[in-house]
Amino acid sequence: MGLKGIIQNSLLRSAKRLEQKAKGHSREVSLRLVGLVIYLDDVTELDSLTMVKTLFTQKGAACFSCIFLKDKKMVIPEEFLDERTIMLDSNSLNWVGVVHPNLTEYFLQEAFDLIINLSKDFFFPTSYLASLAKAGIKVGRYVHPLSSYRLVLGANEPCNNEGFIHLLDSSLQFIK
Repeated sequence: MGLKGIIQNSLLRSAKRLEQKAKGHSREVSLRLVGLVIYLDDVTELDSLTMVKTLFTQKGAACFSCIFLKDKKMVIPEEFLDERTIMLDSNSLNWVGVVHPNLTEYFLQEAFDLIINLSKDFFFPTSYLASLAKAGIKVGRYVHPLSSYRLVLGANEPCNNEGFIHLLDSSLQFIK
């Protein structure tokens, strides 16, 4: 592991400690504001984002999105470009992989009821953003030893978007 990896793990540990300190404050579990973080390898992965947004919008929640594009030349449909969406790319990162604070200040100031990292694989910038976000419950797809997720969704076999959405919906039935 190089210097960059050591620093990233240290940052995730710090975010996890902050999350554990914040857990002492009880908070009513509701679903008014949802934050979504995703790393896009290609535009077809927007399907999962669309499905999750639809699921929570139908439940009456407002959704904020932070989308990290692998290739800044990706063409994103206009329906994703609104005041509740932040688009990031490799130019948004410093050398360690942390997003420049002025780009995510708006996202990190929100007090989310739920934050979901929809990235299919571990990607430090999205994991770190999800860890730093203020949220009652944090959900992620994959386990990383330093993740601060309260709920980790995964399956023994890779599941399609519909399977993931069903797993997410059934896992969050306790939320009002």
